[in-house]
Amino acid sequence: MAFKFILDEPDLLKDCVIASSSLLNEAVLTVDSNGVSLVSMDSANVALVEFNILAGAFRELEASEKTEFGVNMADLVSVMRRVKSTETLEMSMDDGMLSLKISGNAKRAFQIPLIDVKKETKIPQLEFPASIEIKAEFLEDGISDAEIISDAVIFEADPDSFKIRSRGDNRTAELQMQKGEDGIVSLEAKDHVKSTFSLDYLKKMIKASKISDVASVRIGNDYPLRMTFTVLDKAHIGFVLAPRIEND
Repeated sequence: MAFKFILDEPDLLKDCVIASSSLLNEAVLTVDSNGVSLVSMDSANVALVEFNILAGAFRELEASEKTEFGVNMADLVSVMRRVKSTETLEMSMDDGMLSLKISGNAKRAFQIPLIDVKKETKIPQLEFPASIEIKAEFLEDGISDAEIISDAVIFEADPDSFKIRSRGDNRTAELQMQKGEDGIVSLEAKDHVKSTFSLDYLKKMIKASKISDVASVRIGNDYPLRMTFTVLDKAHIGFVLAPRIEND
């Protein structure tokens, strides 16, 4: 047995897997003494997805060495959706299969096949001139408002405010929040910055708000977006999204 772990809070892994699956068809998961992690690009090479369930979140984590294995995300999601938040999840690898055992009022067991997936993805080292901690409900509102107008969403920040805008066919939508308002946990920006992103990708990324009610958003000028949701000392999921370069 290459590894074994038991989670008493299965939603930590469940929510990360489901949010990742909206962008990934297959992925490589890594299990080691630090926990369970994933780093992968979507098939179009537009977005990177990464998550980490930290060792302290597990009731039991047996991993004497690093183990990497490929999975079909649809297969994994179909099983993870069967796990209730009140149940316990045990996962291990045996004879080329991923074994998942769910314990609650009854005991259930599943096995899904492992697959060969190339792993060459590394998290890019980026420096962001603007960093915003925002309540996820407002971020979701801004993205949903933009959907009415266009398939492109503008994220804009300056030292005093953060905006989510869209425009198209003589119509516009804008959500603006000032530093110090209830929805902005923190805002740091060296100057005015603005980047445009795909609405479709943002709609998929915001699904990770089930993990945390606060999102970290980092942007620059015509620069990638980094969006992260964190459960302190237990888990985080993050995305790096390439910008859409458009004329203003």
